[in-house]
Amino acid sequence: MRLAKRIAAIGAAGMLAAVALSTSSNAQPVEPAAATVAAADSDHDTVYVTGKDRAGNTTVTIYDPAKGVTPDQLREKLRSSGVTGVLSKGQAPPSSQPAAPKALACLSEGTARQWCDHQWDYGSYKDPQVYFLDSTSSAWPVVASVTEWNRATGIDSFWKSGWTACPSGVHCVTVANGSYGSTGWYGQTSWTPNTQGPVSVKLNDSYTLTANEHRTVACHELGHALALNHNTSTSSCLYSGTYISLVPNADDYKILPLIYPLAGT
Repeated sequence: MRLAKRIAAIGAAGMLAAVALSTSSNAQPVEPAAATVAAADSDHDTVYVTGKDRAGNTTVTIYDPAKGVTPDQLREKLRSSGVTGVLSKGQAPPSSQPAAPKALACLSEGTARQWCDHQWDYGSYKDPQVYFLDSTSSAWPVVASVTEWNRATGIDSFWKSGWTACPSGVHCVTVANGSYGSTGWYGQTSWTPNTQGPVSVKLNDSYTLTANEHRTVACHELGHALALNHNTSTSSCLYSGTYISLVPNADDYKILPLIYPLAGT
C-alpha cells in the first residue's frame, strides 16, 4: 500500500515513529446496532471561541463540553471564568482559508459534518500529510486514535513524539494534556483559519475519566484537527456531549475524501 511504503521509507531514515496502520485504507467500521441519530444538529451545537495568536491572526477554538454540561452551560462557564471571544449559539466563526486549494463550504455526509471551510492543503503530496505531535501522558491513547483516523482515504495521519520537531513540508498538530481546571470541558482544538497550522489540541486532566472516555475524547479532538465538526450519531467519537464510541463512524470516513477530493497514490 502507498502509506505502508511511505512509512517504511521514512522510518528507515530515522525520521518517524509511525503507528501501525490498517492494510486497507478503505476499511469501514461496523456501526453499532442501536446507533442514535440526533433529530437536529441544533441539539449538538458547537461551542466556538475566537482569539488571537502571537502573530495577531484570529484563532477559532472548539471547546467540547464535559459529560452532563450543555453547550449553553459551557458558554456561560467560559464567560464567567474570564474567557473572551465566546460566540453565542448559532453565531458563525471566521472560516475563510485562502491558502486551501479549494473553498468548500460546510460539507455534510450522513451524520458527519465538516468544520466549515477548514481544511489542510496538499503541499507536494497527493494527500494532505498531518503529523500529530503527541506529548500527552499514557492515560491518553493518542496513538490508537491516530491509527483509527488514518483508515480514512483523502488524508494521511501520522503519530510522532511531541518532543521532536515538526518535519518540513507537512502539517503538524500539537497534542498536550494538562490540569486545566473543572471548567466544563474535556478537550479543545484550536485552528487559525487563514493559515495551514499548526493546530493545537488540549486534553483536560481535571476530570476523572475511564480509559474508554480518554480514548473517545482523544479520537474526538483529533477528528476536529482533521477538519471535522460534530457528528450527530452516537456511533461516532465525534458525537458531542455523550462520550460513547471509541472510533469514527462510517460517515466520518466518507466525508473526509469529500473535503480532500484529490486522488492519492
